[in-house]
Amino acid sequence: MTVAMVRSRGFTLIELAVCLAIVAVMTVALLPGAMEKYQQGKINSSIEQARNLIPVCEIARTKAVSSTVGANLKVTHTYGSLTNWSKTADLQNLLTADYRLPATNPLGSNILVKFDSQRCYVAVDLPFKEDNYGGYTTENVGANTRIIITTRPAQSSSSAWVSYQKRILHEETTR
Repeated sequence: MTVAMVRSRGFTLIELAVCLAIVAVMTVALLPGAMEKYQQGKINSSIEQARNLIPVCEIARTKAVSSTVGANLKVTHTYGSLTNWSKTADLQNLLTADYRLPATNPLGSNILVKFDSQRCYVAVDLPFKEDNYGGYTTENVGANTRIIITTRPAQSSSSAWVSYQKRILHEETTR
């Protein structure tokens, strides 16, 4: 072996520096696009998770918490209420132990729910501000955007006055 062959084993410092520079340039060029796709996937998963919670929320909304029979044998039902944004633990308390609800979404934020007498709402908090994201109803909460996933209220096939008359005849009271 000659002295030149002994010295030519391995890479020189300049060759290593050039390779590291090429890898750094490729990382800077490709990383933002990959991170954006990753973030979009987490947002889509969070929205899908919120859609999957709507039927469970509907069960809690329509489930009578208690029923009482009055002196005139009229039954009055009491329904659960979540009028403000609440964590899924509060929704879990309105349901039986058969339901296991996640506390956070893939974005790492709390899953928030609320409902009124007509429909349920599930919120997805985005870590940035953007109005009307993806065509959903949104509201600004501090530095974040809250996407509100909901169902459409059930439309009666009869007119409103017919429904009102049926309630009077059956002595129903509204919530």
